[in-house]
Amino acid sequence: MKYYYAIFKHSKDTVEVEFPDLTGCVTFGNDWDEALDNATDVLAAWLANAESQFINDPSSYHELQKKYKNVNLIPIALDERILESYEKLKRFNVIFPTRLLKKVDAFRKKTGLK
Repeated sequence: MKYYYAIFKHSKDTVEVEFPDLTGCVTFGNDWDEALDNATDVLAAWLANAESQFINDPSSYHELQKKYKNVNLIPIALDERILESYEKLKRFNVIFPTRLLKKVDAFRKKTGLK
């Protein structure tokens, strides 16, 4: 399972979340639980849509701890189901044998694709 560490900062009204390895990948929540849920979502969305040159490998806890002292570093697992929901779909035309097309249509209907 792949995960990135996030920095959780508590302020008066919100909990801010930043992923130091992924520039611009930030979110917040009104409380800890909402911030954690939003962090899981934004991580998947950011990775699904970012250009490859901006995606860094996750740093270790010790690397980040040296760089960011006295912060709450929390590992956030990449949820593959959420990641897939953000992947862009591309329509294209293709010709299949009828037998194979029926299998593709059955799969499409089962998964809710158009």
